[in-house]
Amino acid sequence: MRAFMSLDPEVLDFLLSNPAGDIGHLDTVRQRRYKQLMIDLNFLRFGLPGPEVHEIADHAVPAPGGHRTARLYRPRAGGRLPAHLYLHGGGWWQGSIDDLVNDALCRRRCAEAGVVVVSLEYRLAPEHPFPAALEDAHAALRWLRAEADGLGIDPAGISVGGSSAGANVAAALALQVRDCGEPAPAMQLLEVPFLDLTLESARAAATAQEAPSLLPDLVSAVEFYLRDPGLARDPYVSPALAPSLAGLPPTVVLTAEHDPLHAEGERYAERVTADGGLATAVRYPGALHGTSLLLTRTWAPARDWQDAAIDWLRMAHWDPGALRLTLEGG
Repeated sequence: MRAFMSLDPEVLDFLLSNPAGDIGHLDTVRQRRYKQLMIDLNFLRFGLPGPEVHEIADHAVPAPGGHRTARLYRPRAGGRLPAHLYLHGGGWWQGSIDDLVNDALCRRRCAEAGVVVVSLEYRLAPEHPFPAALEDAHAALRWLRAEADGLGIDPAGISVGGSSAGANVAAALALQVRDCGEPAPAMQLLEVPFLDLTLESARAAATAQEAPSLLPDLVSAVEFYLRDPGLARDPYVSPALAPSLAGLPPTVVLTAEHDPLHAEGERYAERVTADGGLATAVRYPGALHGTSLLLTRTWAPARDWQDAAIDWLRMAHWDPGALRLTLEGG
């Protein structure tokens, strides 16, 4: 416990209420279910539910090998609205649009940023390893543009984003869209992104962590996601390793101080800027990987993080000139 004493009391309470437990005797499906239950329980204890929104509707998105569910959160009736495609976290092998934490996030961003939030149920590893999640995300973006009239969405006003592994898929999607010559998203909002699956950056950054090491979870996630470890250097697997980050949309990266992924996220933003784009990275002091999502009731910095994410979305979709000026100002 002594090693964690500099953490905020609310964060320490969260850590101590979640002791490490061995669930290796469970198969992948049961481990996934266990993790989902634990995340829901933690959110019920530490998080704030989202507000009511005008409409929540599930849609079937045509994608490779079948259809994926896209849950659309709409803030008001009538007219075309911008949209934000959100990809949940969970190390590519867990997480769901049904998780309470994801529902709360989508509700709040929908209501307060005034955008249609699209939460995608992409395929999970190890049953569906890379590139399944990326294929699903790209199919969803194309579907949103093709069906924009019926969905009440502005096809030219769609941003992408996600948390952790979902941020990885969002960043890979922005690269793939660029490489395919398709219109760039309005913005990419990447929260605690996992962008270098070689783990070189995370291993180097993990030596000074206050909190229990995230590395075992990162290693497991990569093993689930990649059938061939050599794929870790593919730019669509590790966007931070792409030869060029030119031509990407305005980029906002939110990182956590006590997260071994913060260094690669911040370097990614620096490279986007160096390659001629607009980008910024904001590191939140005292934050762990995931605390910004789960501790919105008990820890003020988690609420500040969510407020900032909403502000970025609002600027991107309702005042892009202000977004540009803010990012140009560093």
